[in-house]
Amino acid sequence: LHYLVLVTGCMSVGKIQDSEVFRVTSTEFVSLRVDSTEEDRISEVRKVLNSGNFYFAWSATGVSLDLSLNAHRSMQEHTTDNRFFWNQSLHLHLKHYGVNCDDWLLRLMCGGVEIRTIYAAHKQAKACLISRLSCERAGTRFNVRGTNDDGHVANFVETEQVIFLDDSVSSFIQIRGSVPLFWEQPGLQV
Repeated sequence: LHYLVLVTGCMSVGKIQDSEVFRVTSTEFVSLRVDSTEEDRISEVRKVLNSGNFYFAWSATGVSLDLSLNAHRSMQEHTTDNRFFWNQSLHLHLKHYGVNCDDWLLRLMCGGVEIRTIYAAHKQAKACLISRLSCERAGTRFNVRGTNDDGHVANFVETEQVIFLDDSVSSFIQIRGSVPLFWEQPGLQV
């Protein structure tokens, strides 16, 4: 662990249950070493994190919604879905030394989140569209294809349509990704 990554800017995209969902807009990297010679790499990572595609949830009650989990897994009290937990490696080093960082380290999810309030007669519901990009084999469409040795396909995305109405939750999930075969397109210049 050589850097502490701080979210210094975020924008609310809405509220789900007791948690506010935020889009990351700016970050700062704090070097934990005296000499920092990796500014080029840090600049590239900062561009990705500040792209507007990373989200986290925060709750004042202390129990925040885990955006890496779909509604079904969340109801079953699963732990974080590592496929969609983009900053997991920053958590592992601290947990290795017995540090409980659940209260102050955020779980970042890459993808998209849209939240709308809808009204039906006298009832109010929240309609959410959440797309989660897997961190297992992400990359640009023409550079990352097929599957890897672990069975992770390129650009796997889980899209969930979820509606919260009173104490009821309705969820529909679609998945997509590259064809799960070992393949490439030699000679393609994009």
